[in-house]
Amino acid sequence: MYFKKHSIQFFFLLVFVISISGKAQNIAPTITATGDQIYCPLSQMKIVTSFDITDPDDTTVIAFYIQISEGYVNDSDKLILLGTHPNITTSWSATEGKLTLKSSGSGSVTYVDIIAAVKEVVFESSSSLISGEKSFSFTMGDANYLPSTGHFYEYVKDIGITWTDAKTAAEARTYYGLQGYLATITSMEEAKLSGEQASGAGWIGGSDAAVEGVWKWVAGPENGTIFWNGLANGSSPNFAFWNTAEPNNLGDENYAHVTAPGVGIKGSWNDLSNTGAVSGDYQPKGYVVEYGGMPGDPVLNLSASTKISVAAISATIGNSRCGNGTLNLSATATLGATVLWFDSSTSTTPIYSGTNFTTPIISTTTTYYVSASANDCLEGSKTPITATIYAVPSVISAPDVTICEGNSGTLNANASSATAIINWYTTPIGGIPFETGTSFTITPTTNITTYYVDATENGCTSPTRTEVKLEVLGNTVSATSPITLNDVTIVDDSDDNTITINNSLGIGNYEFNLDSFDEFGDKTYFEHLEPGIHSLYLRDKTSCGISKLDIAILGFPKFFTPNDDGQNDTWKILGNNTNNIQILAIYIYDRYGKLLADVDLTGNGWDGFYNGKKLPSSDYWYLVKFIDQHGNSREKKGHFSLIRR
Repeated sequence: MYFKKHSIQFFFLLVFVISISGKAQNIAPTITATGDQIYCPLSQMKIVTSFDITDPDDTTVIAFYIQISEGYVNDSDKLILLGTHPNITTSWSATEGKLTLKSSGSGSVTYVDIIAAVKEVVFESSSSLISGEKSFSFTMGDANYLPSTGHFYEYVKDIGITWTDAKTAAEARTYYGLQGYLATITSMEEAKLSGEQASGAGWIGGSDAAVEGVWKWVAGPENGTIFWNGLANGSSPNFAFWNTAEPNNLGDENYAHVTAPGVGIKGSWNDLSNTGAVSGDYQPKGYVVEYGGMPGDPVLNLSASTKISVAAISATIGNSRCGNGTLNLSATATLGATVLWFDSSTSTTPIYSGTNFTTPIISTTTTYYVSASANDCLEGSKTPITATIYAVPSVISAPDVTICEGNSGTLNANASSATAIINWYTTPIGGIPFETGTSFTITPTTNITTYYVDATENGCTSPTRTEVKLEVLGNTVSATSPITLNDVTIVDDSDDNTITINNSLGIGNYEFNLDSFDEFGDKTYFEHLEPGIHSLYLRDKTSCGISKLDIAILGFPKFFTPNDDGQNDTWKILGNNTNNIQILAIYIYDRYGKLLADVDLTGNGWDGFYNGKKLPSSDYWYLVKFIDQHGNSREKKGHFSLIRR
C-alpha cells in the first residue's frame, strides 16, 4: 500500500510499547495547542491561546522546541519568552527559526514549567510589511516539525559520509517509533524547513543512478516518484528545487545533496557523486532524515501547531473623472479585516473606515492609502489607491477663414493641451466627427460654411463646441497692379527664361498665376518660358481682387523660313514690348560683315531680301541696340539661319 504524507491528527493518543530488557511500557506524551490568530504588525502576540501536555507515565522532558516552521523570515521574525520562569532557560536559533526551552539547571524540566512558559512565548516581527501566514510547531524532540506534511525532519552531522551509507543510516533511525529515511522534498515549505532552516547541508533521497537524467525519490513513501528529467535545462513533472546550473553531472554525479550554506540559493540542491568532494563546500557534511508517512508508523500526537495570519488588502479599485469633483474608491481586505483609509503613506490617523470611500471635492489627482485592520490594528503596509482628475480640454484658437473663389480652405484649431484630439463636426451638438486633427483642408461648395470643433483627451471633452466659419469671396478685377516691373526679376534670351517675383512685395498677401486667370497659388518663380509677352496675374488673398502685369521675355530666333507659308516668314525680335523694352536699331549682316538691312522698327522684321533680291540660305548676323526695362543701354549680337525650301 502506498502511503502519502498526511497531517498528524491531534488529540488522538496512541500508546506504543518500547520493550527493552523487560522494562515497563513507556506511553508517548500528547501535545495539544490552539491559537490561530490575526497578527498586528510591529506588535508582540502570544502564539497559543491554550496549550497542554499530557503523559500518563512521565512528568519531565530534557528539552522542548518551538519553531516558526512555515513563513519564517530570518531577518525580522523572532520568538521570545516573556515573564519570569526561574526553572527554564531559552536559546534562539535565527538560522532554524527555533526557540529551545530547557531546564535552567542540569537536569530535566517539568511539564508544568514547560506549559506555563509556552503560554508566555510571543512572536514579533520587526517588519511593518509582514504578510501571509506564520506556522508554529511544538515538539518534544529535537526534530523539526512541519504542519503542512505532518512529518519531522532531522539533520544529522556526519562529515564525509557517502550517499549510500547515509541512506542506510537514515533508515536505521526512528523518532518515537516513526521510521526514518533520507528526506524526500515535495514542496517549497518542505525545502525551506529541511534545507534553509536546517543546521547544515547534506544528502537527501534523490538519485538518477538507475537511469541517467531521470531523477527519482528512492526513499520513504515517495520511493519511485520522478521529480526531474535532464540536466539544468530539464523539467519537472513534480516539485524540484535545484540550485542554479544544477544538476550538471560533473564526474558521474548521481545523488542529490542540499547545497552548503552560502552556495547559491538557500536550501536548494546540487548533484554529487556517491562520495562527494574530499573537502570544501561539496564535501558531504551529513544527511537530512525525514520521519512520517511510512507503512506501520504509529499515529502520534508528539507535535502540535498554531498559526498567525496578517490581514491584507486583497483588491483595490481606483477611479477617475473629468474636472473637479468627488470620486468613489473601494478596497477589500482578507480575514474579515476592516479597511482603513489614510491621506498619506505615513499617516497614522485614518480619515475613513470601510470598504467604499467617497473623496471630498478634489481638483487634482490624489493618492489615498488603505490598510487592513483587525482588532483595531493601525500598523502594517499601506496600499495606494489613486483618484485621478483629468483636465477638461478646451479649444483656445479656431479662427474663421476667408478664401477666394475657386480655392480650397484650410481650417485650424488648437486646444489647451498639446496632446488633446481636435474633433470637427457639421453640427453644434450631437453627431460624430467627420475629421480629427488640428487642421483640415476642404473645397467649399457654398459661400459660407460653418463648422464646429471640440477637444478630447483622456475621455474628457470640451463642454461646448466652438464655431468656425469658412467664407468664399468672389474674384474682382482691379484696374491697377500693386507691382511694377521693378518688383520682378526677368531672365530672358537664355536656355531657360524665368520670371521671379521679388520678396519685397509681401508675398504672403498675394497669390499668383502666369498666363492664366484661375488656379492661383503661392508660387513666385516661373521657368522654361518661351520668348514673348506673358501676363502675370496677382490675386489679393484678403479681398480677392485680381490685377495683371504684362512682362516681355526677349528672344532672338535661331532661324526663319521666308517661304510665305505664314510661319517664321520674317526674322524679328520676340517679346518686344514698348512698355518695358525700347528697340533702337536692328542691323543684319552677311558673314563678311556687309550690312544687308537696317530693319524697320515699325515693320514685321527682315524678309530675307537685299536690294529687292532673295538672299540664299545661309548664316547671317544681327546687331540689336535697345534700352531694357531698367533704362540701361544694351547691345545684342548673334547669328541665325535663313532656310529656303
